[in-house]
Amino acid sequence: MNKRLLSGVLINKTPLRKLKKHRNEINIHTILILGDSVAYGYGTKEGIAKYLRESFPESRVINLGINGLTSDGLAERIHTGKWDNHIKAADLVLINIGGNDLLQSFRKLGTTGLIRSFKTIRGNYRRNLLTIYSKVREVNPDTLIVQNDLYNSMKKEHQYMGLTKLLYRRWNRAIGEQGVIISKTNKMGKNPAIWLDGVHPNDEGYKLMHELLINTLRTTGIALPQHSNEK
Repeated sequence: MNKRLLSGVLINKTPLRKLKKHRNEINIHTILILGDSVAYGYGTKEGIAKYLRESFPESRVINLGINGLTSDGLAERIHTGKWDNHIKAADLVLINIGGNDLLQSFRKLGTTGLIRSFKTIRGNYRRNLLTIYSKVREVNPDTLIVQNDLYNSMKKEHQYMGLTKLLYRRWNRAIGEQGVIISKTNKMGKNPAIWLDGVHPNDEGYKLMHELLINTLRTTGIALPQHSNEK
């Protein structure tokens, strides 16, 4: 198994009828991105932030992504209060986190150890997510929280493809709760041309991630009046 096993990064646990009822139309003035190297846009100029700026030219996009960040690290940082002003100002908080939880565990434990400890690692991830969601809502009850699930960029012919597919399916079940929108990124793993390396998307990959995010919001019943398909 190589690092492709643990590549990371948009299911919806909130009933669509509730979101459609309570969120007919929202104006996005500020977008806040939280998370790891995929949130940051490692290896590209701005990652998904570039396409969000193009799609919402009158909106402010704040990217606080940190290379190598785990869910432990994000939970710790968000509770320092240093990001409170950014969270208060955000109409949409986009979270991308979790890939490094798996990657670091794999590097420390190996394949067998990761599988044996998977339930524990996943449980810790889930607790961190609930902490993060709670803190964001405490600071800004009205912001829209969207989280990318983890994609699997491993090639179909790889010997561990079946195993990673199972692990990612179980891992992604830890993401979300009522009111959190999850943007599925599984389509990214089916396109071999969008990868910078075995973990991170290239510019075309982030473009696709952005399209999946916009489509997720639309199918959830959220209207974005300032978003133009022509941008």
